[in-house]
Amino acid sequence: MRHSKNKVYISIAISLVIVAIASFVLIQIKDRTYFHSPPYTQKDNGSTKTLVVYYSRSGNTEALAREIARGVGADIVQIRADKYGLDFKGWRAANKDASDKFYPDIEPEVMDLDQYSLVFLGSPIWWFSPAPPLWSFVEKNDLTNKNIVLFNTFNSRFKKEEIQAFQEKVRMKGGHLLDHVFIRRGRVYNQKNGQEFLEEAQTLVDEKVKEWKAYQRDKQVSP
Repeated sequence: MRHSKNKVYISIAISLVIVAIASFVLIQIKDRTYFHSPPYTQKDNGSTKTLVVYYSRSGNTEALAREIARGVGADIVQIRADKYGLDFKGWRAANKDASDKFYPDIEPEVMDLDQYSLVFLGSPIWWFSPAPPLWSFVEKNDLTNKNIVLFNTFNSRFKKEEIQAFQEKVRMKGGHLLDHVFIRRGRVYNQKNGQEFLEEAQTLVDEKVKEWKAYQRDKQVSP
């Protein structure tokens, strides 16, 4: 009887190991697949007071950034951080830097934000917090009198205290975080497909665009 129980336990253990390995492999495959969203082409309507700045490792945040830019007619700039490539080395670096709260090198590092009154800042959520490249951008730039909207995409969740810490960082750099919007795509075994994600992004923008456009004035808006 004891021998039979041991065989059952061993079989369960082997099954759990196989499931864990399969899940890890699936995550790695998904993590190395870039989600290509429809490109954004700004209309030639003169200077805008709105800017969208985003970091996106696998394309999800880029998709939301483009929909926001379309909705408010903004300039758009992508932050690049070469160390977080779509391979295992990049995945490991992303996890380590997010866990260690490390500010990586980014490109562009510093921008002239004088013409903008409203700045959208976006990134994925890593370790429950906006990704390190976005923290680097805030650290390096002057946000004085800028109205800020934070936007994020993620598979799991974020922590309220991490968003509050980001809000405080924005405040220290002179800006005022007025809004935070996000889309949860879900875990790999129950994840929205690309079309579902885009539809949710478009719905989100449609619901918020009037509110955001109220932030496009020259003077800082009180919450």
